[in-house]
Amino acid sequence: MPNDDRSPLDTSAGPGDAARRIHGAMVAFAAGDALGVPWEGRPPERVDAAEVVRLPAPDRGWPRGSTSDDTAQMVLAARCLADTGGRPSSMDFLTRLADAAPGVRGLGPTTLRALAHFHATAELPAPSAADLPTNGAAMRIAPVGWAVPPHRTERRRSLCETLSAATHRAPAAVGAACVIAAMASFAVEGAGADDLLDAAAAEARWAGERYGPMDAVADAARGRWSPPREGVSLDAVETVAAVVHVIRETPGPAAALPYAVSLGGDTDTVAALAGGVLGARDPDGVTALGWLRLVDLGEHPGLGDLAVRLSALRETAAAGLRAEGAG
Repeated sequence: MPNDDRSPLDTSAGPGDAARRIHGAMVAFAAGDALGVPWEGRPPERVDAAEVVRLPAPDRGWPRGSTSDDTAQMVLAARCLADTGGRPSSMDFLTRLADAAPGVRGLGPTTLRALAHFHATAELPAPSAADLPTNGAAMRIAPVGWAVPPHRTERRRSLCETLSAATHRAPAAVGAACVIAAMASFAVEGAGADDLLDAAAAEARWAGERYGPMDAVADAARGRWSPPREGVSLDAVETVAAVVHVIRETPGPAAALPYAVSLGGDTDTVAALAGGVLGARDPDGVTALGWLRLVDLGEHPGLGDLAVRLSALRETAAAGLRAEGAG
């Protein structure tokens, strides 16, 4: 059932600014997901701006305030990181996803194919020229950025590859995930909007060299990208460009999440990812969302404690970097 009037950020986030920011990011991610679910798949002209923040019940028969596979996979990825001390394997995540899948709403086509392959073979999906660069890897990857500080770039990118490979092997899907993780990492440091855009552009340049063109993301960071008239597709690069565009165009969660939904198409993923970045940058702005109590977080208890565990991983990674520097 939806939350009561008490803010979920007032409970168990624990000590430390990083834990508070990560908790805010998790809640904002789920809030963006729930806000977008009723409008998923609609073109922008069929998104009623006045109704968005009222969280109408989704047409597909889900309860009002429901989250989708976006939040479910994000929480799975976060728990996988925490439970493995920040060293998960691709199979660690895929096994957890397969166990959880019967209760997860709205799994995407690439993820469903990977799960079918896993059930048939007990193996990870193999790379194929037919792999579609859909956004499922980027969808769940924000916890990597929350758990790894900005200057541990090799560690962050390696984790992006590992968690992406569980279901998504298309190079562009992995590159898009790397951009989301980079922004999430800088957001936990309290980076301003310009710094987040710079981080996105820099990671897109790196990812473009390794995984293929990421021009749309770099263009969005510089204000040279426009949302598609038909709505944002499942394409990973287009999705991340839309998230970067939202961050550039809006000042904080209160404006950003409804604006993300207004772009149409894959509304829940774009809004969730924008929330996952901006909630870390501005957790107080998440608390101030007047409609937050309508979001059903009941399926994902213990987010505050999970945030503490991810912040501990972040501190361990930072301490490792300091030790390397001292040596």
